[in-house]
Amino acid sequence: MVLEVTRIRALTFDCYGTLIDWDKGIRAALKTVKGLAGVDVERLLREREQAEFELLAGPYRIYSGVLGDSLRTAAAAQGRALHYGEILGLVNTMSLWPTFPDAGKVLRRLAVNYTLAILSNVETKVLQTSVKQIGAPFVALVTAEDIHSYKPAPKHWEIALKRLHQPKENILHVAGSLQHDIRPARALGFATAWINRRNEPVPDDLDPAAVFPDLGQLMETLLGPATVG
Repeated sequence: MVLEVTRIRALTFDCYGTLIDWDKGIRAALKTVKGLAGVDVERLLREREQAEFELLAGPYRIYSGVLGDSLRTAAAAQGRALHYGEILGLVNTMSLWPTFPDAGKVLRRLAVNYTLAILSNVETKVLQTSVKQIGAPFVALVTAEDIHSYKPAPKHWEIALKRLHQPKENILHVAGSLQHDIRPARALGFATAWINRRNEPVPDDLDPAAVFPDLGQLMETLLGPATVG
């Protein structure tokens, strides 16, 4: 699929892992949990992500509970039992996790030419706090708490179409996650831009409209090289 820049009128973004540095935030938060001292952090993160993906496919529950239970499951796999206070303390740091350095500046510039929206799996108040930190104007925030559905299910994109008043052909979905965002958005017929910050290989069965190492390269493609700097 080729990215047809001239057709794009609106940009929808995943937030955590795309605009907010999820990896940096959760790693810092894990260091504060005494019950996780000495665990294999890489294994914990992998198994937490898998546990979360399975929980998201089930009946809707508020995301803080999903995050807490996925952490508890991953910790238990290494023989650690986390108590409620430890889980709550970590979950409550999420709204304070840092933005990627390119996020605010790029989004403020893109907002001059495009309508911006966020499609997120977190609670509304958490996302609102992160949006203030990003400092860019979004016309719509679609959260799992708002619609009682989690990506990769299609409801986020269905609601975005209604709130943005644009056909899918005029929307570019921008995200760092393949399984939560890029794959489902492509399956629904949206153009996608994968923000591949880790320089991972593009899977053979995936056809994103574009792949970028960061948001700055996305902006350059959409607005031209004169906008960078």
